[in-house]
Amino acid sequence: MTDFLGPGNLIENTPIRVLHVDDDPARTRLSVLLLTEYLPDINIYTESDPMEACTRLNEGLVVDCIVSDFDMGSMDGLDFLEAVREQYPKLPFILFTGKGSEEIASEAISAGVTDYLQKSAGTHCYAVLANRIENAVSQYRAEKAAASYQRQMNTVYERVTDAFFALNDDWQFTFINGHGERLLDRSETELLGKNVWDVFPDAVNSQFESEYRRAMETQEPTTFEAYFDPLETLFEVHAYPSEEGLSVFFRDITAGNRIRKEHRREKEVLERVFETSPVGILVLDSDGGITRANNRAVELLEVNEEKITNRPYDSSQWRITDEDGTVLPREEYPVRPVLEENEPVHDERIGYESPSGEWGMYSISAAPIQDEDGELERVVVAVKAVSET
Repeated sequence: MTDFLGPGNLIENTPIRVLHVDDDPARTRLSVLLLTEYLPDINIYTESDPMEACTRLNEGLVVDCIVSDFDMGSMDGLDFLEAVREQYPKLPFILFTGKGSEEIASEAISAGVTDYLQKSAGTHCYAVLANRIENAVSQYRAEKAAASYQRQMNTVYERVTDAFFALNDDWQFTFINGHGERLLDRSETELLGKNVWDVFPDAVNSQFESEYRRAMETQEPTTFEAYFDPLETLFEVHAYPSEEGLSVFFRDITAGNRIRKEHRREKEVLERVFETSPVGILVLDSDGGITRANNRAVELLEVNEEKITNRPYDSSQWRITDEDGTVLPREEYPVRPVLEENEPVHDERIGYESPSGEWGMYSISAAPIQDEDGELERVVVAVKAVSET
């Protein structure tokens, strides 16, 4: 995956922002003095009233961690924690209190406090507090970065035109995009956390299983086409393994495969018609070179296909005349208007002297075949002896 999507680039490289709430102003002043000594890259906001602290947070104060005293009059530290958790469930919250007991610590942990630390005489507790703040914020920012990264990846996978799902190394679904839900006829709720072989038992012992397991064992990507009977769908699959699991991009190619088969059958039919036609057929490229000749054309011209396809239509080796036996100038060859003007010709009469010396009258019809832009691509020429018309 490209570096710009890496989680490391999503972690904010900003100073640690801490809100310290304590109803003793002397304590918060000491906190600012000592914490900035242990953590030079820190911004500390202070507040003596937890209600005012809640107001500042609601009005847009952005912090990475809250440090709070326990006993603060009308709202104690646990009530403050509860109020904060309603708005910011993941924000680190450290209870830093001089009133310690196992009961308070137990309540704090149950309420979801990030850390619990007792104040003590001297400055050592601030060194410990600085370390706890740094660890908590580091983890918080990493989790925010991972969540942001996952949101970005989900957006990317939702925007890709292919269906996509991801499996972990236990073969459990960890992600599926909307296209994938539709093609597999399963919702995200039905799949996430579920084992792929349990959800799709018909895939066990199939090409899907063998290809996926081989990719994981070899750590080499795989591409394959396979039909899945329960969904009556032919899938084109690209699977990319990693140590963590498997990323699978897939698409429904059932209709395309059916079209390819129909085209192949049509081509086979046309080839049979070409070879068994009682009319001589020549195929020319846009420059007039002969690229194909059927069996009847070989019989009529008395020249084998290899020699025919080594000559252009206006080669001097062809002995072509008008109806009176006069050699026909190249500019009057009946195929020329098709090549130059993209206009078909019908039942043009020419004389032809074969290599055996026999001369006969022939009917020539020719039609252009154009590409998507209307440019001449090929010319199909039909040749019949006049006696056959």
